[in-house]
Amino acid sequence: MKTVKFKLISALLLLIIAFSLTNCIISKDDKKEYDQLKARCELESQNKSTVRQVFEAINARDFEKMRTFYAPEYKMTGPRLPNAYTIDSLIQYIQRDIAVFPDWKYSVENMVAQGDTVAVKIAQFGVQANDYMGIKPKANQISRAAIFITVFSNGKLKETWILQDNLGFMEQIGMQLTVKPENKTKGKK
Repeated sequence: MKTVKFKLISALLLLIIAFSLTNCIISKDDKKEYDQLKARCELESQNKSTVRQVFEAINARDFEKMRTFYAPEYKMTGPRLPNAYTIDSLIQYIQRDIAVFPDWKYSVENMVAQGDTVAVKIAQFGVQANDYMGIKPKANQISRAAIFITVFSNGKLKETWILQDNLGFMEQIGMQLTVKPENKTKGKK
C-alpha cells in the first residue's frame, strides 16, 4: 500500500514538474519578440543617458565633450527660430547666454523615449550678471522652461525641435510686451 501511494505521489509530482516546464518554455517567436523589446529598451535607455550627458557637459562648460554627442549634420529647429542651428551655432548661442548668466544651468525635469526619439522637459536658471539686449541686470534668479524633442541616428543627436518659454524669460529680465504702433486701433470711447 505504501509503495502504491509512493508511486502515485511520485507520478503526480513528475506530471506537475513536466507541466510547469512546458509552460516556462518560450517559443521562438516569443523569444524573438522579447529580444527586440529588450534591444529597444536598451537603445532608449542609452539615448536618454546621452541626453543627460549633453546637459551635464553644458553645465560643466565642456563644449568639446558636448560636441562628441552630435552627428555632423545636426540641426535644431523650432517655432520662432529664423534659421536652423548647427552644433557650432548652438554652442555659440549657449556661450552668449553664459556671458549674460555666468551660473546658467540646465536641469532635466522629465524624459520620455520611444525608439530613436527622446522628449525632454528642461528647467534653465541663473542670475543675470550682464546686460541682455540693453537691459541691465537686477541680480535676481531667472528661469526658463523648455521642451526638446531629439532624434538620434547611430547613437548621435541628429535633430532637435525646441520650444522655450521666451516670453516668460523676457518678462523676468524686465522687458514689457507692447502692441506695435501699426497694430493699434483707433477707436472711439
